[in-house]
Amino acid sequence: MNAYRLALALMLIAALTAPALAQDQPKSLKTLRIHEPSPAMATLYAIDQDGTVRIDWPAVETLAATKADRTVLPLAQLMLAIRDGTWKPAR
Repeated sequence: MNAYRLALALMLIAALTAPALAQDQPKSLKTLRIHEPSPAMATLYAIDQDGTVRIDWPAVETLAATKADRTVLPLAQLMLAIRDGTWKPAR
């Protein structure tokens, strides 16, 4: 009877710890290879010869709202977060 309880206890421990161990494993990421920049990138901002960055805020806002170009969407969202003061650096 004790061997039966021990085996049952070990199976329960194994069953309960397996999902926890699986969550600790790194998740695979899908890698995308970009061969050329998106045309929308050039419409969001331009850098002048003197280093001045000119941002087209209506284009950034439109892209963030419509989510039309998912390759530059994170950049548009980051630009808006910095402008609006809602961006927080990662620690």
